[in-house]
Amino acid sequence: MRKKKTKYEAGVDLSTFHLTPLQRFYYALGDFGYNFMYYWLSTYLMIYYTDTIGIPAAAVSVMMLVVRVFDAFNDPVIGSLADRTNSRWGRYRPWFLIGSVAMAVFIVLIFAAGPDWSYNMRMLWMWGIYLLLTVASTCSNMPYGALNGCITPDTEDRAKVSGLRMMFANVSSMVTVIIAVPLIRVFARDGSATDARGYFWAVLITCILGIPTMIVCCWKTKEVVTPPPNQDSIPLKAQMQSLFKNKPVIILILGQLILGCVIYGRAAILAYYWQYNAGDAGYATTYGWISLAAAVVGTGWLGNFLFGILKHKGKVCAALNFLTAAAYFAMYFVTAPAITFWVLTFIGSMSFYAYMGIHFGAIGDAVDYGEYVSGVRCDGFLSSIVSVANKAGGAIMPAIAAAVLASLGYVANQTQTPRVLGAVNWFITLIPAILSLVNAIFYLMYPISTEKHKEIMEELIQRRG
Repeated sequence: MRKKKTKYEAGVDLSTFHLTPLQRFYYALGDFGYNFMYYWLSTYLMIYYTDTIGIPAAAVSVMMLVVRVFDAFNDPVIGSLADRTNSRWGRYRPWFLIGSVAMAVFIVLIFAAGPDWSYNMRMLWMWGIYLLLTVASTCSNMPYGALNGCITPDTEDRAKVSGLRMMFANVSSMVTVIIAVPLIRVFARDGSATDARGYFWAVLITCILGIPTMIVCCWKTKEVVTPPPNQDSIPLKAQMQSLFKNKPVIILILGQLILGCVIYGRAAILAYYWQYNAGDAGYATTYGWISLAAAVVGTGWLGNFLFGILKHKGKVCAALNFLTAAAYFAMYFVTAPAITFWVLTFIGSMSFYAYMGIHFGAIGDAVDYGEYVSGVRCDGFLSSIVSVANKAGGAIMPAIAAAVLASLGYVANQTQTPRVLGAVNWFITLIPAILSLVNAIFYLMYPISTEKHKEIMEELIQRRG
């Protein structure tokens, strides 16, 4: 008997379907809102709890690492549950909407801790809210990532929408960087950039402005690529085959791990760099403006330009990682606010953000490959595994950085020793350069070209027919 269609299936011709510019815009709004709010965590959470709340850097490091280990088990569970969801809104949009609202609430709450609370209360609050926030973030970001492979079957279409998505993500992140310190100072009791009251109101305003964009994304985005008609269940063996027999997704997992190390490791330490190495926390605003311009050029032009020439997402990602590594390596030898530092910031940010756009556009192709080799479609499960790698990198590198600073004698709000300043410089220059170089080598082994993906989709469409 033919499987009855669910309400959310669009009934489109997968061999001819393409997104309109407006549909790409609606989907990209989700990453705009997510990063507009979440960048507070990746950039300011560690320095907030060490310098404002008074928690030792080593304790913050342990908390980040332990919760992320928990998250490594949490992500695939939620991804698998989303794959098995069957609602009138689709598999992933209900999770995305509920998770996004919850995440916004917990982001505000984690910056609500006060330095006058007892030490035990501050520690309990930090651990408890961060754990809940991590779960909510997974329920938001994992289904959103899975949607990338569901809203269009075309690999070039995915490259375009992922480029726009990354442009929105990085533009919103840099907007947060630009407004963060000024907003904190406006609401601070003493006009400083470390006041707890300033942090709370700045974060609250950001989340109030960010959540509507995610609601619009959920409302306007449709799932087009649905599971095969005979997929009534997802056997565990087939699910594992879609992962372990999937060379493209293995490479993307390694890429996500390194991506997380680079972007979140640098973000966590940059706040220390501006305050102690460069001597002015306000340089974060200058960095934000330059990175904003770089994100627009990288995701809006450079990534798609190279993809149009090479027709191979792996080769494009490799080339962009080589360029990023070169820029970060050269940055080691200069210090902000030197003009050379800002020029290298633009080049490194441009290539890195362009890489992110192409990389995320490849996840949907890897999901197609997983269905090709296993017979089942597991957008949520595979996206969650890739997401775990990103979060692992985002936990490991800031945790290592915090532990290193603590071991070298870092003392909050004091003049730092040359060893501490040197370590801070390493974490934003040489270490990301080395990681980007390794990443480039991995991507040279990525097997799916544009032509190969067309062959895969033709086979999947025939199976559905």
